[in-house]
Parts: sequence; C-alpha cells; structure tokens
Amino acid sequence: MEFEVSEMTPQDVPEVAVLERQIFTMPWSENGFLSSLQSQDTLYLVVREKGRLLGYCGLLQSFDEADITNVAVSPEERGRGVGHAMLQELMRRGKERGIMRYTLEVRTGNAAAIHLYQKLGFVSAGIRKNFYEKPREDALIMWTE
Repeated sequence: MEFEVSEMTPQDVPEVAVLERQIFTMPWSENGFLSSLQSQDTLYLVVREKGRLLGYCGLLQSFDEADITNVAVSPEERGRGVGHAMLQELMRRGKERGIMRYTLEVRTGNAAAIHLYQKLGFVSAGIRKNFYEKPREDALIMWTE
C-alpha cells in the first residue's frame, strides 16, 4: 500500500467535492473547501494512489486543540488502511503545529469509523443528540491526546 498523502490544494477541490457528494447526505460545497483552505487554522490532506483520489481529511485548529472536521474515503477503497494512514499523517502534521488534543464527531451507527478512531487512540466523551440530519442521528463525541 503506497499511498501519497499531501496537503489539499485548490486544484484538488473539484475532485474532493465529487467524493464529498458521493459519501455525505449534506456535503460541503467546492466554495466551502476553498474558503477553508485559505484559513491559517486549517489543515487538509488528500490521499492518492497513482494519481487517483482515495480520500481526504481535515482539521480546524484552536490553540493546542483541533477538531477533525472531515474524514472521507472512497467507498471502493475502504478496508485498505487509507483512513488510518491519512489520519495518522494528519495527526503527525498537527503535532508539528503544536496540537496536543483532537476531537471529532461520528455517527453513532458508523461502527467502522468508530473502530478506526479507537485504533488511533480516540475515546468516547459523550453524545450530541440529533447532531446529524438526513438521516437524523446522534453523534458520538471522541477525543484523544
């Protein structure tokens, strides 16, 4: 598994937005990604294999903490370690920026994602009732240090 992980650029955004629409019921727009890329408080990564987009992830930093805002892996690429490799690199780069703690929300029914986050050291810190729409579902809040 030789994945290429790099910082997301504006040139990646059209392809990222296609994957975003494929995976999420309330997807971010291209403009949403483009404006996030312009902030000094964000870091977004893409993962490619032979030039093909496999996934992306991002965070929003606040002092020494960060909220992991986006994690997406192409459905046909799941189970290959893409998400794990991508998040490990995001957290490594975050540490270089002084980030000591990470948080995220995940659908309570997304067992595969919860398992991935647990493997990366995240633990449950509570529930946000009705956090998600389409379909309505609670979010599990997870943290790691």
